[in-house]
Amino acid sequence: MARKGRHSSIVDVAEAAGVSLQTVSNVFNFPERVRPLTRDHVLQVVKTLDYTPNLSARRLRSKKSSSLAVRVDSNSTPGFFRGFIQDDFVYELTEAAERRGIKVIAYTAESETQEVEKLKKLIKSKDTDGIILTTTKVNDPRLSFLEMNNVPFLSFGRPWGAEDLYSVTHPWVDIDGASGTAEATAMLWKKGCRNIGFAGWVSSHSADGVPQSVDEDRYLGWKNTSGKLSGKLTRRSDPGFNGLAVFGEQSVASGRQAARRLLDAVPDLDAVVCVSDTMALGCLLEFQRMGKQAISITGFDNSPIAKEFGFSSLDQNLPAVSRGALEILMGETGNEIRKVDFAAENTAAHILLKPMLVVR
Repeated sequence: MARKGRHSSIVDVAEAAGVSLQTVSNVFNFPERVRPLTRDHVLQVVKTLDYTPNLSARRLRSKKSSSLAVRVDSNSTPGFFRGFIQDDFVYELTEAAERRGIKVIAYTAESETQEVEKLKKLIKSKDTDGIILTTTKVNDPRLSFLEMNNVPFLSFGRPWGAEDLYSVTHPWVDIDGASGTAEATAMLWKKGCRNIGFAGWVSSHSADGVPQSVDEDRYLGWKNTSGKLSGKLTRRSDPGFNGLAVFGEQSVASGRQAARRLLDAVPDLDAVVCVSDTMALGCLLEFQRMGKQAISITGFDNSPIAKEFGFSSLDQNLPAVSRGALEILMGETGNEIRKVDFAAENTAAHILLKPMLVVR
């Protein structure tokens, strides 16, 4: 046991657990070599002794950085809560990575071209063993660049536009926005709402019904569910859904405008499903100003504002996203970030998680 006044060492852990130094080392570096019961016992002793592995020594031995890189944007980036979601994701990712002895390195970029240059430098300098990309889009150049350079990476976001999401070669983890807005729409219908509008960002839509973005994914969840519940399945060429869907920018002001446009088109409107908490806040404030507090509103992100203003919202479950990302890149246990042959190892390369509807 560690003497009072000094930090615990790997020797202290081995003695307290009644195992060899090699076994303790394997628990951290090659957990698959250790029996599950022994591994769990050692990890419990590690927790009790508050032991921290010597990461510098491990990096020297493995010639790896034991780190992941992820991009962060300024909170001044357009989008009232974009910074909130990103900050929360990076926090959860850092916490989950620390439990595996992995560092998270943040980098910034003002454009896709600049980001590719940043990625080149990170790879060349060997400052990171893997990359986690965020905010993916159709024909994303970052994906092709990292695939070409054979770098372990994962995207928090689907390969938008792909007909078969699970056939793409790169790994990803994402939130099923369509299932979230579908659940929110069904919840409002169950409450007795019959004129359920939608306030979104996009103004154009794919002709084949395959979502091209986060916004369209959430829109289609509302549209398809509203159509089924009301018995008025709409044509794909009719994104307006008889005036019940309006689109604008990601801002509170745009949410206010959406509220006015929806009421102009549907005077007996009784609920709105919003693409984000930003739009939901704008709708809420405008309905209150107009004396229409009875109109129900749901948002997306379950941000602090949704909690403060008391409207229902969809929680993205970012702790699960972070754990899933690390499991894809590193396996269920262990601390080695590696390029995985998912087909050969019969492991999951893609994870689509359902958001949780928080009703208020």
